[in-house]
Amino acid sequence: MSDALSAASLLMAVVAILYGAWYQEINQATALTVPTHDRHAPLGVVEAALFARCLPLAGMAVMVVLVFLPMLVEIVWHALGVARARGLGGYVLYDSVRMAFCLVVVVGAGIAGHLCRMTWVLVRLRGRLKG
Repeated sequence: MSDALSAASLLMAVVAILYGAWYQEINQATALTVPTHDRHAPLGVVEAALFARCLPLAGMAVMVVLVFLPMLVEIVWHALGVARARGLGGYVLYDSVRMAFCLVVVVGAGIAGHLCRMTWVLVRLRGRLKG
């Protein structure tokens, strides 16, 4: 289990570092308005943020979450079974490594969800700038 936690943490750390480094550029691109004339410059900014930053990062974050999702489901299912069988007495079986793993995957899912939302916003903005 600690190997899985290390792998998930390392991969999510890479995503989080890139997310932090690129967030301002992605956020600025989503805030652009659609001008009535000369849409070339804003379109370039949006496409650069979308194709070079947001889309690859969202894809990576989603893949990392999907890789570890089955293990997360197994851990949660097991925890629910223990809680159902033992009630509060099941607390003696608490495993902080498993909980940390779940936390890493859930936080990663939050980042992936936000990046997917930002990707969707950029795709829609790109469509408005092209049309």
